[in-house]
Amino acid sequence: AASGRLGPRPTMRLPPTSVTAAKSPAGTIDERYLSFCVDLGMIAQPTRFWNPDGSGETVGERPPFDFSRPRLRRLCGALSPAYLRVGGTEADRVYYALEQRGPQPPPPAPAGYGTVVTGGQLIAMGEFAREAGLEISLTLNAGWGSRAGSAPRPDGSAGAWRPDQAVELMRFAEEHSIPISVYELGNEPNAWPLFHSPPLFVTPESYVADLAALAAVRDVEAPAARLSGPGTAFWPAIGEVPTLLLPSLLRRRLPRLAFSFLPRLAAASAAAEAGGAPSPCRADILSWHYYPALSDRSPLARAHPAAPPAAALAAAARSSAS
Repeated sequence: AASGRLGPRPTMRLPPTSVTAAKSPAGTIDERYLSFCVDLGMIAQPTRFWNPDGSGETVGERPPFDFSRPRLRRLCGALSPAYLRVGGTEADRVYYALEQRGPQPPPPAPAGYGTVVTGGQLIAMGEFAREAGLEISLTLNAGWGSRAGSAPRPDGSAGAWRPDQAVELMRFAEEHSIPISVYELGNEPNAWPLFHSPPLFVTPESYVADLAALAAVRDVEAPAARLSGPGTAFWPAIGEVPTLLLPSLLRRRLPRLAFSFLPRLAAASAAAEAGGAPSPCRADILSWHYYPALSDRSPLARAHPAAPPAAALAAAARSSAS
């Protein structure tokens, strides 16, 4: 009988790829190019991250990530120099309770937020990064909580991003020598309609305005830090944002708001700067998230006809195991 876990998966054969090396290098990548991440879902409380036994997409109530483990520090130190990205979907739900330093669980998150990261956790994260020789790339909350009190915008976007918590966080990082060298504005904004309830819509044009607000804050509070964005999600077989999981009303609205995010973002940034915008309207680092494969637990793999090879193989493995 099947145990609920998948057995060995068949190997997928891909067409051969040919690469011709030039006589001289076209450029040199930074030695930190290959880096790694700790998902904020493992840090923020209550924790919310993937379920290793396959019984669901997320599992909660695990202890928060422990940055104090000596062995982990040694192992990560061997990978330095590198960036430690701290972000993920949970970044746009988290509230920064900077005044709390002790080990006790934090109070519930305020309205508009889902989880809490304490000042003590951020200090521990900074100590870990310094000892391991890492620089931190932190994804700032650009979700509903960070837009509270802002009126919806004429283009249909949610209200403007408010920098209040970002300012407090940057000052806290400076005070406690937390080596955050990159700030990213939100996680996968083109997929926010899928991840947030109610669905969060921010057009590329409005994201540019939010990025300019962050740049103005960065210039004052953390002038040495760079800005990263937009961190859009991209699936090779699906494109930027799949609509198959959305109600029909949202499917009709989504193309106007979210498709072709990167080209529209570039055009809006150039237009804003040509118009004499007072702050930079583009990120220092252009980022996107490329998903060449999907877990069989993902609704996308189960539902989208263009992405089924892994799901089909998983179904075959389950059938043979039983």
